[in-house]
Amino acid sequence: MEFKNKVAIITGAGAVENAWSPILTIFRSMSPLQVDADAANCFFARCIYLLRTYSKYPDEKSEKNLKTELGTIKTLKELICEFISRDQKQGILRVRKDFKRILYRFVFSDPENLFGLISTNWDTTVDKEADDIVKNHFVDIDNAKCFHIHGSIECPDRLYLPSETSHENYRTDEENKIYAYNHFATLKFLQQADRIILYGLSLDPLDAELSQILNSTFTTSRNLQEIIIINPDYKRIRNRVLLLLYPKNHIKIKCFLPENLENEI
Repeated sequence: MEFKNKVAIITGAGAVENAWSPILTIFRSMSPLQVDADAANCFFARCIYLLRTYSKYPDEKSEKNLKTELGTIKTLKELICEFISRDQKQGILRVRKDFKRILYRFVFSDPENLFGLISTNWDTTVDKEADDIVKNHFVDIDNAKCFHIHGSIECPDRLYLPSETSHENYRTDEENKIYAYNHFATLKFLQQADRIILYGLSLDPLDAELSQILNSTFTTSRNLQEIIIINPDYKRIRNRVLLLLYPKNHIKIKCFLPENLENEI
């Protein structure tokens, strides 16, 4: 079967029920404070700031602090993957019911559509759900293509923490090449898409690199015709998309609430 249209679906934490639950469980076990997702992101961003700072200086104290901080973050990443894997196996983490309806509404409604996924999540619930749906819908396709641009639980060492980029001084050149190639492949994939769907994605200001990838796609792609935003907070996301589109204005933006995919807002 030939597919003339390519749809890229970018999913964020909003696509998964209880997405932050395992992370917050870890933080609440370490602190009596009421930690929410924003507070956790602030903590992660501070960790990255410290790594960048310590890696700039060759003195003995900075090198010691860098080694200590890297060890702490390595342990934290392993804990994150352990807790996410546990919650995923127990069904605490699960793809929202809207996801299947999104695929049938915006992808499978046209037999000439082919889709791929980009996930900003560390869990693999979305890709596993997509694989099951693809196996039932296509005879000759076994799984859905999925890029985890922030890493996944399958490789704890390569988790991307908030505010991190594909090139950091505290990594080796080889590690930076792996991250950079992953983002390059994601950009190339997006530039082939006719339609991009943002589902449960906040376009967090801490994720400047994703914003740049989208900006490059939106302003240079010769294929992209339409951007679809599926989010209860669609107004805020639409404003951020408009900033990333500027100065182009020929690409259509459509917004939908997850519970009402039939009626554009």
